Amino acid sequence: MPNSSGLMNRRDAIAKTDATVVALQKGAGAIPLGITNCSELCMWYESSNKIYGWSNNPYDLQHIYFVFLVGGEAACSVIGVGSDIGGSIRMPAFFNGIFGHKPSPGVVPNKGQFPLAVGAQELFLSTGPICHYAEDLAPMLKVMAGPGIKRLKLDTKVHLKDLKCYWMEHDGGSFLMSKVDQDLIMTQKKVILNKICLGIIFSQRDILLSPLLHLLPNISVSAYGIKVFRTCWKFWSGKSGRRRK
Repeated sequence: MPNSSGLMNRRDAIAKTDATVVALQKGAGAIPLGITNCSELCMWYESSNKIYGWSNNPYDLQHIYFVFLVGGEAACSVIGVGSDIGGSIRMPAFFNGIFGHKPSPGVVPNKGQFPLAVGAQELFLSTGPICHYAEDLAPMLKVMAGPGIKRLKLDTKVHLKDLKCYWMEHDGGSFLMSKVDQDLIMTQKKVILNKICLGIIFSQRDILLSPLLHLLPNISVSAYGIKVFRTCWKFWSGKSGRRRK
């Protein structure tokens, strides 16, 4: 298959061997359909290069589908392979409404892909699955990892209530970056409030939820939950000066 990585001087490059993860998948019965478009050397958000041109989001042609691999998974194929240093699996999944997973480094072999990771990049690069359906992530990861799957405990039951969750509204901002949309910030807060802190009390009562969310500071989940609980308790018990009728 073509292996140009969007570079004009590699436009005629054809892979002579399978990457390790591709060989593992083919051994499990997978049938590769093709390679999706990317930016030159996978360096930019936009999947655009001088060989294949510009690729758009399959759900809205006025938007991009991001740099690496996801166009095929979003449009037609059920599963795919991606690699991720700074978000090239996670962000395309977010942009296209599908599922991606960046495994811990060293679990899935990176051998055979281009461009090659060198130096400190090797510590951050991970190859992982991209899927239309969330339930396909684990079985696909088991195949892709090969012997490396022994480093994980995918079959161990996990109780969500025992997990620590961390979140941030933004990275502090920069004049070079667009601000995070307020709708995304509100969605984050709703998820945390509904699912982690007070889901039983509020459920989907956005009328009560929205004003409260605007007042809450950007702090850790634990402190966030305590503050919300105290605010609600004062409100419902009448200690805030507004008693229920």
